[in-house]
Amino acid sequence: MASNLFETDPDWTSFAKKHGYLKDAGAHPSIPVKLDIPTNRAQQNISEAEWTKNHPLESVGYTSFLSTIKVHDGADISVKLSIPIRLSSPSKAATKEKLPVLFVTHGGGWIQGTHITEEAWLLWPLYQHFDLCIISVEYRLAPEHQFPTWMDDCWDVLEQVLSSPDEFLSTFIADPTFELDLGKLILTGSSAGGGCAAYLSQTCRDKNIPVHGVVLNVPVLCDYRHLPAECTRPQNSYEQCTHSFLSSGEMRAVWDLVITSTETGADPKASPLLGDLKGLQKHAVFVAGQDPLRDEALAYVKELGSAGVDVTHFTYKGVPHTFAEYWELSATQRFWTDIRGVYQKWLA
Repeated sequence: MASNLFETDPDWTSFAKKHGYLKDAGAHPSIPVKLDIPTNRAQQNISEAEWTKNHPLESVGYTSFLSTIKVHDGADISVKLSIPIRLSSPSKAATKEKLPVLFVTHGGGWIQGTHITEEAWLLWPLYQHFDLCIISVEYRLAPEHQFPTWMDDCWDVLEQVLSSPDEFLSTFIADPTFELDLGKLILTGSSAGGGCAAYLSQTCRDKNIPVHGVVLNVPVLCDYRHLPAECTRPQNSYEQCTHSFLSSGEMRAVWDLVITSTETGADPKASPLLGDLKGLQKHAVFVAGQDPLRDEALAYVKELGSAGVDVTHFTYKGVPHTFAEYWELSATQRFWTDIRGVYQKWLA
């Protein structure tokens, strides 16, 4: 049973006590939960600035370039391109090296998050092991913008990568020493970014655009008001995670903010779990046991398999939604090994 995955990992308990992350199981959170978005964003900006200072990309053999891409409504979207540092200098090679493309949509509940968010959460274990062109999108956020703005921003940027790869690269580098290998395009993201990646994969399928694979880390895949029956049984993840590090109340508050119409939440663009999963590309899905999103991720894995999709998944018992941001956890070390294994297999 998926509910067995909730049992707390002692390693997480020790870590959480050490850093003051444990929540009081006897407390009664306010209903509904109130999201302090300005404060949350400010705190994230401070922590990510400190993280970047202590973890320069150059220390793991990468460098990055920032530019803006104009999307369908004329807005300029920040896009970050990261490549192996050895490819950032002029080359006399007769042929250009082709790099697999990792298209990244960041987490943060569609209300916060930056390019840096996924560097600590999803990308750091990859840098020293793979030569990739990593494209990250800072899509527009709620509540300043309404659904489906963030989904459309991600698609608009991806479409430009696919339709004009050379022109896209020239936005960042005048004379690149490499080419994009779009035959090895991987879509990925954590949390809300995982939901974006899932939507993008379904859109690519609908438009007959080949995708090499999809990596979803603790993804948001369904509006809680439209969860299928298997996700609402006794001891479901929303029920179990009332006091988790990301609580079910916080997740409901996010959905209530970003999808104000209950009917809209049933749109597969908002809830990819409710979409047609036939004909999708191979998937790897990573699931945390003490995550309100656990059961919808496992349901997605099940539905992918039923639709004939090549899917593998990894579960991490008794750790919360953002566990992989805490590198000293044994579960995080397993996650690093597992995700590297996926890329080694897919890019061989």
